[in-house]
Amino acid sequence: MTTSEPARSRTPIAVAGATGAQGGAVTAALLAQRRSVRALCRNPNGDAAASLAAAGAEVVAADLADRSSLDTALEGAAGLFSVQDFLAAGVEAEIEMGLNLTDAAVAANVGHVVYSAASTSDRNTGVAHLDSKWMIEQRLRASGLPFTVFRPAAFMDNWEWERDDIVRTGSISLPLRPDTVYRQVAVADIGAMAALAFDDPERWVGRIAPLAGDAATPVQIAQMFARVTGGAVEYRQMSWAECLETQGEELTSMYRAFDEFGMDGDPAFLRRWHRDSLDLEAYLVARDWNEAAS
Repeated sequence: MTTSEPARSRTPIAVAGATGAQGGAVTAALLAQRRSVRALCRNPNGDAAASLAAAGAEVVAADLADRSSLDTALEGAAGLFSVQDFLAAGVEAEIEMGLNLTDAAVAANVGHVVYSAASTSDRNTGVAHLDSKWMIEQRLRASGLPFTVFRPAAFMDNWEWERDDIVRTGSISLPLRPDTVYRQVAVADIGAMAALAFDDPERWVGRIAPLAGDAATPVQIAQMFARVTGGAVEYRQMSWAECLETQGEELTSMYRAFDEFGMDGDPAFLRRWHRDSLDLEAYLVARDWNEAAS
């Protein structure tokens, strides 16, 4: 005689952005818990969606800009992970998509929404893509739905874009002052925390928490890179003019806010709930940066 799976494991959690970084991490964490995952994909026939289906997710067509597709995709969902990417669509589109998804969750009476915002998004910084997340969060908090909000710090995973340059030049570059504390989190740990919230709603519903796995100055970050790679790595503070030229106005305004007002998130809080969370040095080892210079 076999024991059937618990009913909750068969009740779907809908995941927005399932083919992206955060949504993908949440999907992986939920599937590891043997939860039923409904992956919302704008292109359900693409290779990324096929990989999700092969891993065990239910892939459904959903465009965050198309409210009717969201109404269909969220029907019967017990939970929703909500995230939007301003880099892909722009800030105005991010707001539209976030509000669409929240309103569709209300219409579907979703039992628990976990929203991923951003560090300092509640501080009225004037940074467009932080203020946009605050607008979406405000709509969710006023919706009457059970919710959890996480506000992740900068992604450790973003260093992968600069791997070759860091190894080649022996330097990391940010526009921040050398003594500014820069807070970071591994995307996989965001996924783990979202899965934890869905698994224990009595504890997490109504909670709002910043997420950071590491808090270090740029000089200390460079030292971590040096220890892991085995080569000399120094911090080079780029000028604001260079940042504007290479990163664009929106990200430059974000760095200015971080440099002036600081960032949120205590790594001890993340480790309290997710003991396997990564600091930057552990992340670099896990991603084989120790082999980068070889």
